[in-house]
Amino acid sequence: MDRRGEVVAVIGGVLSLLAGVVLAILAIWTGSSAIWAICFQALGAVGIWLITLIQLHQLRLVAEERLELAAIERERQEKLGGATTIFEEEDLDQMEKLAMGRRMRTIERFLVPTLALIFAAYHIVAGAAIWPWKLQFPPIAEMADKVVLHPTVLLFFCAAIAFVCFMLSRYALGMSRITGWGLLRPSANYLFGTSTCCLAAALALLCVITGLERVEVWVARGIGVALIFLGVETVVNYILDFYRPRVSGQEQRPFYDSRLLGMFSEPVGILRSVANTIDYQFGFKVSETWFYKLMGRAVLPLLLVQALVLLLLTCIVVVPPGHQAVIEHLGRLRPETAKAGVHLTWPWPLDRARIIPVDRIRRLEIGFEEGDEAHRELRRGAILWTVKHYKKEYQLLVADRLASETTKVPINLLSVNMPLQWRVRADDESVIRFYSQARDVSEIIDDLAFRELTHYAAQSDVLDLLGSGGVRAAETLHDRIQKSCDVAGFDGRGLGVEIVMVGIGGVHPPPDEDVAKSYEEVVGALELREATIKSAEGDAAKTRIDSAGEQWEALYLAIAEEDRLRQIGSPELAAQTEEVERMLREVVGGQARARAVRALQRSFTRLFEQKSAAERYETQLAAFRVAPEVYSLRLYLEMLEESLKNVRKYIIALEHPEMVVYDIDLRPPDTFDALSQEVAGMEQKRK
Repeated sequence: MDRRGEVVAVIGGVLSLLAGVVLAILAIWTGSSAIWAICFQALGAVGIWLITLIQLHQLRLVAEERLELAAIERERQEKLGGATTIFEEEDLDQMEKLAMGRRMRTIERFLVPTLALIFAAYHIVAGAAIWPWKLQFPPIAEMADKVVLHPTVLLFFCAAIAFVCFMLSRYALGMSRITGWGLLRPSANYLFGTSTCCLAAALALLCVITGLERVEVWVARGIGVALIFLGVETVVNYILDFYRPRVSGQEQRPFYDSRLLGMFSEPVGILRSVANTIDYQFGFKVSETWFYKLMGRAVLPLLLVQALVLLLLTCIVVVPPGHQAVIEHLGRLRPETAKAGVHLTWPWPLDRARIIPVDRIRRLEIGFEEGDEAHRELRRGAILWTVKHYKKEYQLLVADRLASETTKVPINLLSVNMPLQWRVRADDESVIRFYSQARDVSEIIDDLAFRELTHYAAQSDVLDLLGSGGVRAAETLHDRIQKSCDVAGFDGRGLGVEIVMVGIGGVHPPPDEDVAKSYEEVVGALELREATIKSAEGDAAKTRIDSAGEQWEALYLAIAEEDRLRQIGSPELAAQTEEVERMLREVVGGQARARAVRALQRSFTRLFEQKSAAERYETQLAAFRVAPEVYSLRLYLEMLEESLKNVRKYIIALEHPEMVVYDIDLRPPDTFDALSQEVAGMEQKRK
């Protein structure tokens, strides 16, 4: 009949709700992912308090009903004078089932599992929303790389909430040991979890104040893992609850009661919590068996022996081949390194050993950022510089020696891929110096290499990075990067590394559409210019060969000499002209030789024609002298014959030709059509 359990459940639920609201406001104000994680846990505890309140309230109603039934039975017996009832005990139990007890069993069978599984799913979703992935809680995703604001104020609130939750959880756990209030244990455990999370967040905020900002993020993710575990534990306990044995008269532990939280919240200690958990799971007192008691007595010595063995194992350092170990004794480095083999040291934490691979070749790619699998698949074939084959390629400013003030800007943009291999030097001093440097030695070498590449490209031409120039550039960069690494230590000395290889590859303009188009236009113009020049040279050679053959140059020099002699009026002009004519007839070929031959041919032809005409004239004169009239008539008739050769002639034999009427048809004669004539003949036969 006591209502204190319900009051505690109400106070715990209200406290968890207030804690969740306050923590949500603080998380929005300060941008802390750990505070958001505690807010999720506190709001999840509200559901457990609600289940506890429902069950405690219904148990009180069942107890009141039983008291009422007992009072009615006493009144009945007093009226009957102590006579027994006509109903059996089973009938009384059946009558009880029709009241609050039946409602209690319905709540335990349907409502409690439903609510518990809903809150279990909430814990799983809330824990997953804390971690960085596609469905991460948006406010937590936005503050991933931001520093927590006002960590001192947050520290105060976390400590206050942790203290209040811890006190109420201790009070509720104390009440849960009293018969009838055992249902307060799950809620008290969850409230203890809120207190623990606030304490962990307070420690993380202390780290934030000291400069370790990432600790707060990892604490938030740890709380997320704990929430997922609590949800999964509830589901697993619900399934196992079907197979657990029921002992008459023994209080059954709710399946939503977290065993993990119970191991740390129970004041009797972790070992007793484990024993109670094992007893509950097996259904009998496993903790009272001789083996468990023996293990209980021997567990502490076993743990001590195990700790001693582990401590002694830290005294043995095994250095693999190709490695060396740097040993740190009480915070001070030994002057010599441990070579490959087995070595003995003082136990941890007096001595600490760090294995460093000195023979391992490490590779860096300078000038680009590696892409996804699609980019790697693309690079297995022929790579065109106009196609983007890396996630990102850095652009370098490269000088252009052919530029001038009036033509173009004296710089170019190029992407250069520079593979680099390095390793730690094997001597003791270098290994110790490598260990003493910052943890990001690889990043330091990457930055130094990119710096030297940038400097070299700024004072070089494009051709200095291609072909044999690229080989010389790789050698120069190797020396420069090695010198930079030898003075890049924190004290102005070396990093203790050796640059094994530096290469130059993938030199090309930026793979941008506009740049590629402009570059190809320039290259096309240059190629067109070269092609035009080569074509002109070919035409010139063809013209020279066609003009004078293979000896065109000798003819050209002879003609030039002839012109020179003509200008100065030299008496040697005639001899030089004769030499040119001889070369045109006998030495050179081509059109000059052909024209010279044709000219000679025409001269001989004209000479013989004139000679023939002279001889014919003498013959005609002799014939005219012998018979002048006959010769004249013959020439007249030959003239008529030649003139009327292609003229149509009509002969009219009439006495009076002036009386004839002439009808002249000037149309040309019809052409002969054999097919038409054949058709006309066939028609004539038919008629």
